[in-house]
Amino acid sequence: MSQAAVTHPEVSSSDTIRTTGILHFTIGVRDHIAAAKFYSDVLGCKITRSNERYSFMECGGFFFVLAKIPHHVNPNNAGEDAHHHAFMVEEHEFDRAMAILKARGIEIVKYSDEGHRTFPGRHVYFHDADGNCIEIIYLYK
Repeated sequence: MSQAAVTHPEVSSSDTIRTTGILHFTIGVRDHIAAAKFYSDVLGCKITRSNERYSFMECGGFFFVLAKIPHHVNPNNAGEDAHHHAFMVEEHEFDRAMAILKARGIEIVKYSDEGHRTFPGRHVYFHDADGNCIEIIYLYK
């Protein structure tokens, strides 16, 4: 089909694209194979497949990709949590998750259970080996 034959719907500069969900998000890492093992071993995510650049991960029916980026730059300074990726757990799993982090010697960057207006719940933040901040959250009902 030629470019001239393509018809485009009428839109304006104030229209919005009607997205229906999120297929995946991508986390930059230096070693996607080692990172996939961390996300699998610590967070229970499933490695669906890996290739020379990406590890494709599944978590509770949702997906994310670990991308090998040789020039990866830590998105947070030590002890910061502003740039993070949140993984949900059930209420009974939150204390167990805290115990697992402690048993594995993973430093907790921040814990909170008050003051969240958008996502009220219990939150714990920690970094992976590449400085990406991970949040574990039990959302209050």
